[in-house]
Amino acid sequence: MKRILQIGMTSNYGGIESFIMNVYRNIDRKKFQFDFINMETDDKPIAYSDEIKSLGGKIYKIPGRRENIKENRNQLKKIIQENNYDFVHNNVLTWSYSDGITLPLKYSSSQVIVHSHNSYMNPGMYTRRILNFVNRRLNRKDSIIRLACSVGASKWLFRNRPSTIIPNGINTLDYAFNSKIRAEYRKEFNVKNKNVFLHVGRLSHQKNHDYLFKWFKEILKLDSNSILFLVGDGELKEELERQVKNMGLLSKIKFLGIRNDVKNLMFMSDTFLFPSYYEGLGIVLIEAQATGLQCIASDRIEPEAQITNQIRTIDINKSPADYARLALESIKKSRNADRKESYLKVKNAGYDISNTVEMLEEIYSK
Repeated sequence: MKRILQIGMTSNYGGIESFIMNVYRNIDRKKFQFDFINMETDDKPIAYSDEIKSLGGKIYKIPGRRENIKENRNQLKKIIQENNYDFVHNNVLTWSYSDGITLPLKYSSSQVIVHSHNSYMNPGMYTRRILNFVNRRLNRKDSIIRLACSVGASKWLFRNRPSTIIPNGINTLDYAFNSKIRAEYRKEFNVKNKNVFLHVGRLSHQKNHDYLFKWFKEILKLDSNSILFLVGDGELKEELERQVKNMGLLSKIKFLGIRNDVKNLMFMSDTFLFPSYYEGLGIVLIEAQATGLQCIASDRIEPEAQITNQIRTIDINKSPADYARLALESIKKSRNADRKESYLKVKNAGYDISNTVEMLEEIYSK
């Protein structure tokens, strides 16, 4: 059995976490077993902790870098030395965290994977930007295996070095549209006759909530019978809640927090709004398309995410008012469309988890 150490899971139920768990659920666990590092602060568990344990994975809790950077490094080194993993799989956004790369290269015979999941960096993260610049020297190492979720994510992290593009696959059949669940959820959320907009993403700068809120306010001017649900958590939660309150939109914009029924919320909704500043790919866009949901996304998303004709892109440098009517027109499209076959379009485009797992199993078998 090949053993793989996964680095990069956090307490957030985000894109990286979803990707890793989609793979873990579907990989042949008689041949490949995952263990996980938890370096979250304040004793937070990583996402999907209970499920990880039920699937046979071990979770190693080590201090966060901000808590004790020396112990963070020492404990990771010990785990790597004692277990001698076949692979150490680093799921990263930048080069800022290097120990998951340098320690196994120096202290074990493990093969090291660096897997890029983003295509840009928040300009305000000064310390991380410096570390990213310094550690980029690791890109010169021929011994690392380079993976990326998109061409843009590859260019961002690896520059001109070759990498393998691994689609962020999902279990497409699970996302086949279910009209019964749609009706149940619309009744439960009391939105039976409303225009339901949905946004799923970490409450962080990257997701551009300021634009989203202004955009939705313009939508309400045209049709007040609209509501926006936000799924996710993050460092800007309190600030964004204050912003919604100050805009007088508390009854129209609802924060749902972290949910384990995002698929059902997509069934319930009419249009998915996604004005991100940048994305490595945007796995929620893949999921939304599989449910047949109409999507309006920033033109900063990677081209690979535009699998179906359900996606329209917008220029987030323009006024949100320019796109209010487009959002309402998408509601009509969603309601008039047959959403049942959309999952097949996503599957046929290569984004089924079976394809992703097959590619990773081949890499892990080397």
